[in-house]
Amino acid sequence: MRRPPTRKQSKSPVQLVDLLAKPEYREIPLTILPHATAIPLGVMVHGTMEWMLDHQVLQTLFQDHAPEQYTRQLTISALVKLLIQVSAGSRASVFAAFVADQASPNPSINTSFQALYGKIGRFNPSVSEALVRHSAVKLEPLLKGMPPTAAEPISGYRMRVLDGNVLTGTDHRLSALRKWLNACLPGKSVVVYEPALGLVSDLVLCEDAYTQERALLIQLLPRVHANDLWVADRNFCTTKFVFGVKRQQGFFLVRQHRTNLPCQRQGRRRRIGETETGVVYEQQMVVTDPETDEQLTLRRIELKLFEKTRDGERTLALLTNLPDTVSALTIAKTYRLRWTIETHFQFLTQSLHCEVKGLGKPRASLLMFAMALMAGNVLALVRGSLREAHGPEVETEISGYYLANEVAGDYRTLMKYLPADQWTGWRTLDGVAFARLVTTIAANVSCAGLTKHKRSPKKKPDQKPVYDKKHKHYSTARLLNEAKVSC
Repeated sequence: MRRPPTRKQSKSPVQLVDLLAKPEYREIPLTILPHATAIPLGVMVHGTMEWMLDHQVLQTLFQDHAPEQYTRQLTISALVKLLIQVSAGSRASVFAAFVADQASPNPSINTSFQALYGKIGRFNPSVSEALVRHSAVKLEPLLKGMPPTAAEPISGYRMRVLDGNVLTGTDHRLSALRKWLNACLPGKSVVVYEPALGLVSDLVLCEDAYTQERALLIQLLPRVHANDLWVADRNFCTTKFVFGVKRQQGFFLVRQHRTNLPCQRQGRRRRIGETETGVVYEQQMVVTDPETDEQLTLRRIELKLFEKTRDGERTLALLTNLPDTVSALTIAKTYRLRWTIETHFQFLTQSLHCEVKGLGKPRASLLMFAMALMAGNVLALVRGSLREAHGPEVETEISGYYLANEVAGDYRTLMKYLPADQWTGWRTLDGVAFARLVTTIAANVSCAGLTKHKRSPKKKPDQKPVYDKKHKHYSTARLLNEAKVSC
């Protein structure tokens, strides 16, 4: 009788053993070895959480941004680590995470669930913003040392995509919401996304969902850095934004809004060439700041599309202060990357839990949205490690949905078999040592089960669907039978 062929063993576990034998990893217990081989994604994410969310750092952030609030029994560290399980999909709800925590040998939450919900509902949005910025600051140097998600579209400029997001309606559990059938929106945000790294690096949160996004935009201007390229839709095309970015020595690329930013044309419009989507023209424009009478000369890039947009538009007009050394064709192609933030929002909604309908209080909903952004940043590091270990061409084919689903299952397993004291050693690692450890563990990930399944383009229906007012619903079985008879 022939034996079945044995599976070839990977050399990665041996490399991990050798790595952990080095002095800088003496605080990492060898108990992670079997788990790093069996469920490497969970080990990478859990270790990253411990390394990134240091208790003392979180406490400092809380004191700096919410000095009026305090943490006695319920610490900020325990709260964040509990909620990030919900946002990452490891737990279905905040209460489910609380019950699991209380069932563990050493619970991290020492209060009742009523006190937990009360704390979440009072959580200052400025602290939620600071947590996301902290995660980006910690992870950005590591990702820069790994193969990028995509190269910067314009060399020498850091592209930062800007967009707003309105949280969807929550369950009507609060007494003030129960009398309404209308959707009750818990808040709004303006998010800054960096496509080259896959990170959300900044944001502004607001409890009032009716607040205009342009009003929140002003808070981001002091954090503009030199040679930043801010890409945004026409809703952000305002005088304060373009002059604010320019004064910070940054650059912008926004779609023109004729009302919010009046411009005066200078010179003739010139035809530059064609891209795969349309014909490109360029013309100089002058804008004036009504408060200071300062003038700014801009480039207007006009793209005449070969096909209409979904809104039925044929022309896209872009305004930028990029120098003439950057061609108009490159600028037109760069603006198309603005949609990367829409893709990231879709990932946060469908693969992570950025909106928890059971949390109706605005501050609680905004906190959970921030936790999902943090979880997305951690997964960006995971993908960077996979690019380093398996190659960019392999990582490109990995599905974000399958990746998040796998991490959620692995994370719960680790919480059962590796207690909290087994993870404290990760906090002692510096950035270089931590990145090397995560990349070594990433070599154990089997990417075959995480790849995307591409489908063919959807076919247009032969007949336009109609709504029958006489019937609210139909029996599917009867419709199928009628279709067979008609054939």
